[in-house]
Formats: sequence, structure tokens, C-alpha cells
Amino acid sequence: MPLLFSPLTARCLHHSPRLPAPIAHHPSRPRPLGGETRGGTRGRRVAVVSERQAAAAAVLAAEKSPGGEGGDGERYDAIVVGSGIGGLVAATQLAAKGARVLVLEKYIIPGGSSGYYRRDGFTFDVGSSVMFGFSDKGNLNLITQALEAVGCKMEVIPDPSTVHFHLPGALSVLVHREYNDFIEELVSKFPHEKEGILKFYGICWKIFNSLNSLELKSLEEPLYLFGQFFKKPLECLTLAYYLPQNAGDIARKFIKDQQLLSFIDAEVVLL
Repeated sequence: MPLLFSPLTARCLHHSPRLPAPIAHHPSRPRPLGGETRGGTRGRRVAVVSERQAAAAAVLAAEKSPGGEGGDGERYDAIVVGSGIGGLVAATQLAAKGARVLVLEKYIIPGGSSGYYRRDGFTFDVGSSVMFGFSDKGNLNLITQALEAVGCKMEVIPDPSTVHFHLPGALSVLVHREYNDFIEELVSKFPHEKEGILKFYGICWKIFNSLNSLELKSLEEPLYLFGQFFKKPLECLTLAYYLPQNAGDIARKFIKDQQLLSFIDAEVVLL
């Protein structure tokens, strides 16, 4: 199992998938800092510390011994500061390989900007509005793969739509989960641009399928990428051709309607 450590005590806490909802903090109320602890899942306690204290704890743990030894004598192969999605993925993959990992977090639960809070009956995203990587197919389901590596699985409820855009000029576009439904929605809003829509999003779909077919474990290892090229030469050539290009520039080759182009620009920025 991946390990979550209390920043103040450096004692191991087994990560539980059943986490309490983040507490909504009013802007005028600062978040609790060092020394305070709160009851966690199943009675466990997680220390709440500031970023400066977390960084100091990491330095102290690393300085105990060349291998990184905690205050209670435990040695760590890696120390991860921050338990957002990136930190958790890095920590769990190291733990899955047998490494002893110390994760430092200032808040009462992990998750970073992928969390949420409730206020006045409404639920708000802390930061991330859209997250990808939960599919059970292809190679772009990176979060699913990261969870599987540590024997976990997240139950995901499919939403028929991903985003609903409300743009100037009373333009409302619902981005459906299914590709064909989304194309039909867009063509119904801009019937005069049907040909351009099909060409542009056809290229986008081609790029997505090329990426999804490759097992891209690293973009920095030439030998690994060379091996992927021999396995999927057409897909690699497709990516090599399109990835250096700007999506807006490609769209403008096929589409002239400025309102539609504004929607595409907004979609690219968000997604």
C-alpha cells in the first residue's frame, strides 16, 4: 500500500481511499498551521503544518542519514513534499517498486487542487475543473494505471457531458462525453461550418488515437522512444507532424466563423 506520513511525527499512516471531505475555509479565516492535529479516517491523526514546516521536516529527515532517516529511526529512499495528484502518483509508484517513501502534506487530507469544498449548499472545485486518466482502456488512463500499481481501484461515475460552455452572443455548447454526440452538437450550432468542423476535429481525434495507442512511459529516453517508433511508426509520425503545431492555427485552416474559433480557443485553454 502507498504510505502517507504525518509531517510532524513522521509516523506511517496507511492511505485509505475513504477520505473525509475537505473543510471549507472562509477567506478571512486562515487555515490551521503547525502543531494542530485533527481526527482522520478511522481515528487516525494527521498533523497540519505550514509549507515552511513541511520543508523543514523534509530537510531534517534527509539530514539524519545519507539514506534519509526519520526522527524515529526509519530510513526513507525518497521524500515527497506535497500530496497533490503528482506527489501521490510519484510516491505510490516508488512504493510499488519497494521503496520506503515519506510524504509531507500541510493540509488535513491529501489531494491538492483535485479536492472540493462546500458552502451555502453548493460544491466548488478547489482548482481542477476537469481531470482525465480514469478510463479502463488505452494508454492515457494514467491515474487508473497508477492506482492499479498499488492494488487500488477508483469507482468512477460516467457523466454524459464533460463541460457546458456559455459564451458571449448567447452561445451555449455542451461538450458530450461521446465524440460523435459532441460533433453533432457543434454542427447543429454552426451548420455552415460542418465541413471544417469534421476536418479539424477529425485531426484532433487522429492525434488522440495515436497518443492512446502508445505506451509513453518516458518522453526523455531516446532509446525507449526509438523502440516505440518501431512498434507504432505511423502513430509516431503523426505525433511528430502535429504536436509542434498550434491547435488554433490548424483550426483556422478549415474554419472561418469567428464565434466558432473563439469556442475552440476557449476549449483548448480549458481542456
